[in-house]
Amino acid sequence: MNKTKTHELPKRLLFTLLILAVYMAGRSLLLYKVDSAAYQLEELDSQNIMFSMISGDRYQYTIFALGIMPYITATLLMWVYMAIRGAEFRARSSPQKTERMTLIVMLLLAASFAISRADGLIFRESKLPSEALKMIAVVEMIAGAFVIHKMANWNKTRGIGGQTPIILVNILDNLFFTLQKFSWEAFRKPLLLCLGMAAVILVMENVLIRIPVQRVSIHNLYADKSYIAFKLDPIGVMPVMFAVSFFMIPQLMLRILMFFYEDNRSLQTIYESLNLTNPAGAAVYLVIIFVLNLLFSFIMLTPGEMAKQLQKGGDSIVNIYAGKKTKRYLRRKLLLLCVFSGCTFCLMMGFSLWLSLSGAIEPELALFPATAMILVGILCPLYREVKTYRKFDSYSFFILE
Repeated sequence: MNKTKTHELPKRLLFTLLILAVYMAGRSLLLYKVDSAAYQLEELDSQNIMFSMISGDRYQYTIFALGIMPYITATLLMWVYMAIRGAEFRARSSPQKTERMTLIVMLLLAASFAISRADGLIFRESKLPSEALKMIAVVEMIAGAFVIHKMANWNKTRGIGGQTPIILVNILDNLFFTLQKFSWEAFRKPLLLCLGMAAVILVMENVLIRIPVQRVSIHNLYADKSYIAFKLDPIGVMPVMFAVSFFMIPQLMLRILMFFYEDNRSLQTIYESLNLTNPAGAAVYLVIIFVLNLLFSFIMLTPGEMAKQLQKGGDSIVNIYAGKKTKRYLRRKLLLLCVFSGCTFCLMMGFSLWLSLSGAIEPELALFPATAMILVGILCPLYREVKTYRKFDSYSFFILE
């Protein structure tokens, strides 16, 4: 019988490259009648650079202007919703139903973000009225968000990294743009911060806190190697990346309120302060990072569910009774890691923003170190996934379907 190899890694890499090629093409297709020349001299501040990591293009005037943001935000909201409803509700919900609900939420968010973005677009002269051009732009942006949603899902099943390669393209685009714009002198301080933050994230991504577990089904030399593992940053740099999405939600709500109450000075003042170039806005952003780190860790890792599964299997943590004591122990351990990682993220991000607000570095370089931190956080799981498929391809299979 002839042995055969799967070649899974090359096939998945090729599919991901195809998805990224389509994404890059969409980032170059301008919205109908938009005036791209009006944006050439527009400066990018730290908030715009951070936002462009999950948006489709730097100036948000292409059909992929909304980027991956509606899909990410909808996914995160669904995680929160499913966690609130409980494990029984999750067990009854099929993947198809969950996907449909996520798609509906994504389209609603895309429509809201598109309407908000269309209001600030600059168009060339046209026979159509400006309101008609805005409506066309809204439809194009919603369609673009839907295409990105589909590409991310396809890449999750057939490619590598799910939606992270799309975020990676945006980050690299920002890095190349920033490197071309500033001199070496301006880069010295941010570059040192980059190296420091990247080193910290690399350690946090690869150091494991191992909780030894006694398993009733294992009575051999591997019994001592059974454990529950938590990283120093339990869910990686997700809170730092996705905090931008949640930071934009109150801005969107304020813009909607300002549409109905145009003369309200208080709303205008709050909206202007809710920006990463403002100390109050930066503080809100750091709080969002800390809260999301705590929230996502408990939603995704579910220490209560871990304790329940251990008890059902007759297993237990060494020197800890099964049941409520195990649940409290796991929750306390995860809470300590979340507080540690959340404070670490906030300190690193806060220091970079403080240097910008104090004038020590250029505003556009305020989040350059944070970009390196996110880049390392993305590349580590991507490397592990590629390594897994490479090991899979090293085997020769002799049983064919």
